[in-house]
Amino acid sequence: MPVVTRRRALASMASIAALGALPATSSAATAATRKPLRLTMVNLMPWAGNGPHGQPIGALIELCAQLATLSGVPITPIPVPYGRAPHMLTGGGADLTLLIDTSAKGGAAIDYVGTVDIVVFGRSGFRFQRMEDLFGKTVGTLRHSGYSPELEAEARIHKHAFDSYDQGVRMLQAGRLDVVLGVGDSIEYALGKAAGLVSPRYPLMHGRVALYANPQIDAATIAALQAACRQLRQKRVMDELLHRPQRR
Repeated sequence: MPVVTRRRALASMASIAALGALPATSSAATAATRKPLRLTMVNLMPWAGNGPHGQPIGALIELCAQLATLSGVPITPIPVPYGRAPHMLTGGGADLTLLIDTSAKGGAAIDYVGTVDIVVFGRSGFRFQRMEDLFGKTVGTLRHSGYSPELEAEARIHKHAFDSYDQGVRMLQAGRLDVVLGVGDSIEYALGKAAGLVSPRYPLMHGRVALYANPQIDAATIAALQAACRQLRQKRVMDELLHRPQRR
C-alpha cells in the first residue's frame, strides 16, 4: 500500500473543506456543554512536547490556550508525531490542527496564527545564496515535511530524511549531512549552545502556521476562531512565546 504523504493529506483537507461548514444551530446552552475541540500539533519542541510529569508544554500549547480564551471555544491540545497530525483531521481523530503551510495561496486553512522562516544551516564555512549552492551536497530534512518542492525535484541534490531536528543536527555535526533544511525556530532550538559551530542561518522561504478545521464545525465557531487568529497575529503572540528578537 502506498504511503500517504503530508502533501496528499493536505490535499484531502482541501477536498473536504470544499464541502463547506454546516450551518450554525447551537444555542448558548449547547455551547456551554459541548465537548472541547481536539487540536493536534506536531510533537516537536519548541512547538509542543511533554514535560517531566507528562504535561503538555511548548509554544503551541500556550498559544492554544490563548486561542481558546480569545475565541470562547473550548480546545484540548494534542501533541502527536509529525506525520500523524494531518491524517488525524481527515480521519476524524481531531477537529482542528496546526501545520506549517508554504503554499502561495494558503491552501485549505481557515486562517493562520503566525509565520515561520524555512532556512538552511550548513557546517562551519558553508555559504548559501541560491539553490545551485546545494548541488552535490547531502541535505537533511524532517521526514514527511516537503517544504521545498523545488529541492525535492532536483536530482543534483542528495536528500536524506531524519526523524527529529535533534537527530538532524547531530548528523550535521558528525559530518553525515552537509546541510539541514527546515523551520528556523526548530533547528535553532536543537542546536542550542552549539549554534556557533555551524554556518549562519540562510532564509529559503516563509511559511504560515495555519489552522485547519473539520468542515463539520459550525460557521459561528469558525468565525470565532478566525477572529482569534487575527488577534494572535496582531499581538505577535507567537514571536513572544518563541522568544524571537523584536522586529523593527
